[in-house]
Amino acid sequence: MKNFKTLLIILMLSVGIQNMNAQEDFDDDTQDVPSAPINDYIVPMLLVGVYLGYRLLKSRTKEA
Repeated sequence: MKNFKTLLIILMLSVGIQNMNAQEDFDDDTQDVPSAPINDYIVPMLLVGVYLGYRLLKSRTKEA
């Protein structure tokens, strides 16, 4: 019964979200802004994430 309630709640929430839009439609004469240079920071952020994850797991295994 608990799984049915969870499934029903997820179904109700997903039906309402389908009609949402992230951005309003705009005219074709609108000037688009250039994209952000996110690609320059992917590799350093992945390395930082791996390092922080390793450090967190290492500290948790010492405590146990």
